[in-house]
Amino acid sequence: MRRALHWNYKDVFRAARFGFSVKKLWIMFQGLLWGLIVYAVLAYLGFLVSGYTFSEIWHDYRYVPLPWGGELSLWGKVLVGLGIFGFWVFVSIYGTAVAKMTMEQLRGDEFYEISRAIKHGWKAGRSGVFAPLTLVFMVFLILVGGVVLGLLGKIPWFGELVLLVLAVPVLFTVFFMLYLVVSLIVAYYLAPVVPGATRADTFDILFEVFSTLNDENWRFVGYEALLYGVKVLAVGIFAFFVGRTLAVIHAVLAQPWLMGQKFERIADAALSYLPTLSFPTEGVYRAVSWFLGVTRTDLLLYPPVPPKGLAVPEAILGFLFGILVYLLVLLVLAYWGTIHFAGNTLIFTVLVKKKDEIDLTQVDEDFAVAPTHPEAPTVPPEGEAQQGTEGQEKPQAETPETPEQGGA
Repeated sequence: MRRALHWNYKDVFRAARFGFSVKKLWIMFQGLLWGLIVYAVLAYLGFLVSGYTFSEIWHDYRYVPLPWGGELSLWGKVLVGLGIFGFWVFVSIYGTAVAKMTMEQLRGDEFYEISRAIKHGWKAGRSGVFAPLTLVFMVFLILVGGVVLGLLGKIPWFGELVLLVLAVPVLFTVFFMLYLVVSLIVAYYLAPVVPGATRADTFDILFEVFSTLNDENWRFVGYEALLYGVKVLAVGIFAFFVGRTLAVIHAVLAQPWLMGQKFERIADAALSYLPTLSFPTEGVYRAVSWFLGVTRTDLLLYPPVPPKGLAVPEAILGFLFGILVYLLVLLVLAYWGTIHFAGNTLIFTVLVKKKDEIDLTQVDEDFAVAPTHPEAPTVPPEGEAQQGTEGQEKPQAETPETPEQGGA
């Protein structure tokens, strides 16, 4: 049954419930895992070409080197940048799959398959990647034009004349560049979900981004701020219960009459595989430490020292449990991702209804906009008998099936 919406800010609060789905969590978990693997490999290469040894990288960062906190060479920065880009591509494509499943759920299909959603994400999600890249390329061309103009301005007499002639076009061009930068921010939120909610290509995504920025800018900002609050609250509660689950396991198995010190050593060995976190700014550190403190998971900030003298079975189990801790962290981040993409799908659906008067929950997946309805057949006035020459009633001609009837 098709889900009924309020068509206002109230629908944003439903993002936490739409995101809390095993199928969507599994889709987002896969995107984060593959993206993290790509990033980790390229980041390790970036640190290696910058002069770090493998043991130094492992000692400081474990599985996932952070993109800050170390001096990198030019090629190291390029490799780490490519890793960040690869991570974003995977998250965006699998986010399109989450958006597709959310839209099918809004249309009443509660049993939409994970494989179909991921297939749609890989097929249509590429447009969600190319749309922001198109905006970046346009900004880059404008900046290159500014460099060329600056070089021409160095020419005596001719440079001053060029600046005088092009002063007004330059002002409009720079203003347009700033507009593209703001559009890029909007595209960060909407580009992955538009091809999931509709059958849209790169041009359609850019059109939706520009129309949203022009027609529904304040609603968009307000809805995104509200969605951010929903993400912090819902993910905080989810992280708290994940952390309490581990605490209960530790409290039981670490009892002296059970595993006792043996489990303590295994737990310390598992947590020692977490990286020593560093942060780009003091503000980010305070925000993250506050969130981890509220959810009682601040142990992630201060992983224990690897215990010495572990037996071989304890070391193996500690290594495997260390990987499990990473997977649990990814699970919490996956819930953040499902709320983000499901919530932006709801926001986009509401904004399209506001600005275009189109209900995407009633639109077939083959259409990016609502199909045109054919004119209704003419109904004869009441009282007119449709009879033949012998007084018998004429059989009425069959009304041709409309596209809506055929697709019902």
